[in-house]
Amino acid sequence: MLRKQFPPPARPRVVPPARELRNGRQPGVISRDASNVADILLRAPAATRRRAFKHDITARERPHVMREVERATGSMYGLWHDTPSGFIEDVLGESIWGKQREIVDAVPFHKRIAVPAGFGVGKTWIAGRLVAWAGAVNAPGTMVIVTTATRFRQVRNQLWPHIRKTVARAGLPGYCDTTQWKMPDQWGNDVLVAYGFTAPENDEAAMQGIHGTPKLLIVVDEAGGIARMIGNGTNNLLTGDARMLAIGNPAMDDPRSWFEGLCEEGEDPEERGTVTIPIATFDSPAITRERVPYCNDCPDGVPAHSLAIHLPDQEWVDRTIREYGPDHPYVIAKVHAKFPKGGGGLTIPVTWVEAAQTSDDPTGPGWRRLCDLGIEKETATHTVKEGAWVRLGVDVAADGGDEFVISRIVGDVIETRYTASGAINDDQVLLAEKVLEEIKAAQLLADALSSPHAVRVKVDQNGIGHGVVSMLKRWADTGRHQADIVGVMVSESPEQDDPGAQMRPYRKRDEMWLATRGLLQPDPSTGLGRLRLRVDRQTGIQLSTPRLGSNSAGYSVVESKKAMKQRGMKSPDRADAALLTVYEPEPLNQPRRRGLLN
Repeated sequence: MLRKQFPPPARPRVVPPARELRNGRQPGVISRDASNVADILLRAPAATRRRAFKHDITARERPHVMREVERATGSMYGLWHDTPSGFIEDVLGESIWGKQREIVDAVPFHKRIAVPAGFGVGKTWIAGRLVAWAGAVNAPGTMVIVTTATRFRQVRNQLWPHIRKTVARAGLPGYCDTTQWKMPDQWGNDVLVAYGFTAPENDEAAMQGIHGTPKLLIVVDEAGGIARMIGNGTNNLLTGDARMLAIGNPAMDDPRSWFEGLCEEGEDPEERGTVTIPIATFDSPAITRERVPYCNDCPDGVPAHSLAIHLPDQEWVDRTIREYGPDHPYVIAKVHAKFPKGGGGLTIPVTWVEAAQTSDDPTGPGWRRLCDLGIEKETATHTVKEGAWVRLGVDVAADGGDEFVISRIVGDVIETRYTASGAINDDQVLLAEKVLEEIKAAQLLADALSSPHAVRVKVDQNGIGHGVVSMLKRWADTGRHQADIVGVMVSESPEQDDPGAQMRPYRKRDEMWLATRGLLQPDPSTGLGRLRLRVDRQTGIQLSTPRLGSNSAGYSVVESKKAMKQRGMKSPDRADAALLTVYEPEPLNQPRRRGLLN
């Protein structure tokens, strides 16, 4: 075991026997010698120290003792230098549960703490409290805390709100802005205690130059997405009195990620400087029935309730497994807190879908919110580009068990507009009338955006979809709408084939999936693809469900609906409609043929 972090300096003075304190007596309190009491407490084991401070010293005497502690350690919170969980409970007055306590209390004793975490278990919450502990128990200027994540908006919008709230509510020294915590030192100068930043994926030097204080703590949030080069760069910083907590969901589509290697290192009994503490969703007290204290984090006025209420329960786990399937990378990573081997072989990785769902909406000249266009029923708050092309995708149900779905894309934003199952799916006229209703709404939107393009509607015309396409084309001829209607036979071969392509689709359905895959694939410089997804939960799940394989001829083949149903998954009708919005099975402007008059 490594030596404790942040050991208080020894003070050469005669003190009453420590065994009297351990026996529950109060020698320091009786003599009113705050200096001796502080010295006894600093030398006592953490559990004894906490118990004595809470129960053996009166509220009137505590400020005097804490001032003496500050003289000895440089911080009035030095009593908690080796017990982060004690600081969270005693100083911050907040409640934590078993796994969270195990994580933070490992920091003073190990160089690297790797925490692969499931969904909703409070990983970012506990990381924020750890930053508050490290900043408070050390004298200003002797410790710097660096927080990082995959993207800067994760640092700014996820971890640092927890830090700011904790510092302000507990009245800790100093002040926080968006991503910095500054504190006055003994001369009254503001010194940087903690800050957040991100490093470009390929910038090996970005993690250098962070030294400058005797002690260092690195907190890596969302560690599953940290690039290998950046993760490996942290090792150069962990010299001397330095620690690192890496916490996050396991990567779902990055085989042999840096975080996975770190977690495996911590499982090696010979690697004494690293420890891995998995925290699966199954560990939630709402599932294990672990006795936990009342929640102290909610605002005043909220009725008293168990901390477990804020954590995932068995119903959430059952629903997630039912929706994704037990072997889906999402379930493996976010329920079991394990690393999916080989990334799961999905056509569209889960993280690509999540990035498109959570991407920020552009603002500025030329961008307009749908709800500001003055169109009835257009209430969405996301932005679209002036002049954007409006297109629809329609997946017609193959039988009563599937769904009839209409999706829409405006510029780069895909929405799920309508879903239905049951009797309506057997009536071609009713289906066509519903599509016509969405076409008229799309035309109003296109006019409001001054779009130069006609609304374009792609319909899966397998089965009764053929009749829907015929009616929509007939209504265009009679003037009921002005949209372009395109029937798509997804079972046909693609119009074009590129033998040199890395992925060659076998059928149009495969081409449709691979085309959307390409649009969702993140750009390495931004971490974002070319589409924003503002779809319902089921559509997001279905987009990341089918697996990708290949046939004997080397063509890429997306898992069929039949195969998906055999492993207990729903037909991805909502995903198919979303894919149809962007899919163009044939060139928009057919090339002219030489020698023919037009």
